[in-house]
Amino acid sequence: MVKFNGIPLPELVKDFDKVKPKVFVQRIIPKKKVAYRRVVGDYGYEIVVRGLIESNLPTRDEIDEALQNAVEILEGFADGESHELDLEDHSDLLFCLAIDPRFSRMAYNKISYEITFMQSSLVQFGILQDSVSIADVLSGVPGKVGLLEDFVGVSENIKHYKGVGGTEYGFGTVGSQSYPTTNFGETTDVGGDTNWSGYIVSLKGTLAVAGTLKSISLRIEAATNARVSIFSHDAVNNKPNALLAESASEACSAGEWHVFTMTAVYLAAGTYWLALQHQSAVAAIPYVVATGRISQRTQAYGAFPATWPADSVQTDSRDISIYATYVQIKGYLKRGSKFTLPSQKEIYYVKFYSHVAVGNARVAIFDEASPKVKKWESGSIALAAGANIVLISSGTPNSLTLPAADYGVWWQYDNTGDAPSYTAGAAGDGRYLAQAYGAFPSTISGDTSTAEKWTETLAELGWEEIV
Repeated sequence: MVKFNGIPLPELVKDFDKVKPKVFVQRIIPKKKVAYRRVVGDYGYEIVVRGLIESNLPTRDEIDEALQNAVEILEGFADGESHELDLEDHSDLLFCLAIDPRFSRMAYNKISYEITFMQSSLVQFGILQDSVSIADVLSGVPGKVGLLEDFVGVSENIKHYKGVGGTEYGFGTVGSQSYPTTNFGETTDVGGDTNWSGYIVSLKGTLAVAGTLKSISLRIEAATNARVSIFSHDAVNNKPNALLAESASEACSAGEWHVFTMTAVYLAAGTYWLALQHQSAVAAIPYVVATGRISQRTQAYGAFPATWPADSVQTDSRDISIYATYVQIKGYLKRGSKFTLPSQKEIYYVKFYSHVAVGNARVAIFDEASPKVKKWESGSIALAAGANIVLISSGTPNSLTLPAADYGVWWQYDNTGDAPSYTAGAAGDGRYLAQAYGAFPSTISGDTSTAEKWTETLAELGWEEIV
């Protein structure tokens, strides 16, 4: 954050130029196309800063007042006095005069500005010496500057700078789409066997937390073709209700758990039914008399019905070896990583890695207090494959300086795609909180610790010379 006399320049500083005039002596050399020039001193820096003043207040009167206040702050810099200028580009502080602030209205809520600062201390005026050795140019004949009718002039060494991301904090290593998974249903081989040919059969199960369905696994005891599906719950009749997703027909081998990859479906916490059917007239599907609940009905092998048949038979004493696997991505706020800022930093962007250009994400910065307090958040951004850089200026607030402390970068995702980049970490590396996609809360508490690490960082503001 560029500061003058301890006051931050309004809103976003887009770029600045540093100009260092040079004092030189110059002698036109007979019969040569070039002149002899020697730098003998310099002035202090002249710095031109350009930026943008923007207001997002609700009414036009409030916007006009906020913009006018910011303009008056800049105009007040030009008071004829030298003050400290801090470019926060890791260079020494300069004492400067502010001169010639200029403004241009870009939109009803935006004003661009340009202001020049002239260094008024450490000014080194070039002093011409009594003699200047130019023997290497004039055939070894030394002379005095005055006798050689030298021209004294000033040239400019101009450097242009732009704001860029500096040091990054957080976890920046690209991981994978192999997310941690959880199962619900019957994950053990219950033993026994039965035919079930000519039936659709479903097992009731409870999903304790929200998740995205990835696969359904079915225990097979004899080679056959099979299909699986998942249905919502009819709480009134305690049976399956609407079809949510189904597999194609797949050839299954005997004596194995066959895994059916499913179309990703987001499932809220609650009760569901995992259904199956198989084609061969053999004893293929194991079951056991137990405390499970199944629903069954005769049906020729083929696609599952959109709604579970009303005349199906419910039984409270059967268990079948079938379970679903899901991941916890959509429907959660997750901390990508935790880090420590060693000193006060102005933040330039947050970077979130996505493996695919699918869906939208939101990112945020929270401290590590109890509760965790939100410092900044983005709006909803359409993800591109690769590193997605979200400038602080595009979020709320539109500028951010953080003191030395511990912080976390958080994210949320609105789709069932495999976008975020995961790496297995140690206990406590990750945190999550269940929440529907939308604005981040002002504070986070009651979140759960995990060993997950997600590729997400933030960067401090740096300045890069434009060559």
